[in-house]
Amino acid sequence: MLEGMDDGTERALQLAGLLSTLFKIKGVVLIVTDDLAFHSYANTLSENPEVDLAAFAGTLAPRAILEIMRGQLFAYARGSLRHWTVTGIPVRFHDDTVIANRELCRDFTTDHGVVKLVPVEEITADCILAAVYPEPDADAQARAYQLLINGLTDAFDMNWATLHTLCHRPEYRVGEELAQMRLAAKREIDAMGAAGDHVGETPATLLEEAPPLEEDVLLSLPSASEEALDVTAINGNGDGISNALPGN
Repeated sequence: MLEGMDDGTERALQLAGLLSTLFKIKGVVLIVTDDLAFHSYANTLSENPEVDLAAFAGTLAPRAILEIMRGQLFAYARGSLRHWTVTGIPVRFHDDTVIANRELCRDFTTDHGVVKLVPVEEITADCILAAVYPEPDADAQARAYQLLINGLTDAFDMNWATLHTLCHRPEYRVGEELAQMRLAAKREIDAMGAAGDHVGETPATLLEEAPPLEEDVLLSLPSASEEALDVTAINGNGDGISNALPGN
């Protein structure tokens, strides 16, 4: 069934669901990281889908990996220990991954089991930082922008307070960039007439602190340099957004 799917992102998600179920039977809870997690939240297609899985609970013992990948999936899986290919999709296993807000991991239901995704707030903060530091990056900016738009239009329940806190942490220092990107995303949503940010809406303080940006100048956002210690705070409250992930 997986081999017959044309949508690479959907095929990767279904594969992640199958693997998550098989490993859960062995007492290991897996979490999806990296590109597949981004495309799941962004609801975008991946030209080269990949599945990166890390241990969220339990231990990814080499013997358990081989029992499942070479034992149960022997007709479809090719590889050794932590690197495999299944139905043409690369699969990588990692012992663990750094997650600051484990309680914000989302569960995504597939036909073959539940997939756990790393928090979208942490992916978004990483994309915003990569978009401006140490110099502008178009790909990272586009990714951050897509996640902000989806969060504002309720494609998923973005925890704006957590995103605000992450972006103002010393290792990020992109609070001002968050304010500017979010405002630009909201202006685009308003221009399209799409629903979003419909409870507290963009606070007046945010409008004052972050001048409106056009899409073609987003890449000129200031760099999150070591000297940028005093960043602009915003009220990132999104209490009214409470929709499930697409497909749930």
